[in-house]
Amino acid sequence: DGNAAALAAVANTLPPGRAVLHPADLADDGALDGLIAAATAKGAPHVLINNAGIYPFIPLLEVTGAEWDKIIGVNTRAPFRLMQGIGRAMAAAGRGSIVNVTSAAAEVHRGNGVPYGASKCALEYLTRAFALELGPSGVRVNSARPGFAEGSADNPMPTGYAEAIRSRSLMGALGTPADFANGVMFLCSDDARFMTGSVLDCGGGGHINRRAGAATAARG
Repeated sequence: DGNAAALAAVANTLPPGRAVLHPADLADDGALDGLIAAATAKGAPHVLINNAGIYPFIPLLEVTGAEWDKIIGVNTRAPFRLMQGIGRAMAAAGRGSIVNVTSAAAEVHRGNGVPYGASKCALEYLTRAFALELGPSGVRVNSARPGFAEGSADNPMPTGYAEAIRSRSLMGALGTPADFANGVMFLCSDDARFMTGSVLDCGGGGHINRRAGAATAARG
């Protein structure tokens, strides 16, 4: 989240010592080095969740080199650096769980979101690669795909986007942030202790139903 004040407000609702904020620009190597150092200063974290991401809506033929580099930098390169740095500490400790937040866009083309889809496709590949690398040391690495969430004021969704997503949901509805959070918590927990290199889709099945306005078949 780029809103440090909002993050601080949330942290202040928790008991003292439960949350420590370390704002960092994920497109900056020096900031990433500082984040890794802060995260491992008191030993290896038990969990790393790579959740930050940017999704500008840009037609493919209009994407500039700078826009491409920024999207890949934040969505793919930063998680790679964090998995390297924090993954080493986890491996030395002999335990840990890493969850990369990806997207159904990794396998389904979305017109004005090609750089985003490419970044998430690469992140799912890295999930498998780090699962292979870190598994023998007791570290699990998985991906989780969220369902649709309403856009913020900083990143509004195009008109009709939410309804298009709803029409493709096999559940006939949009999920909530809690639906995805529960999936991530599962991957971090001992209940998923034998899962690694996996992709958990929490999007209501929309990734397998790409027909806009698709109707649910009824038996009669």
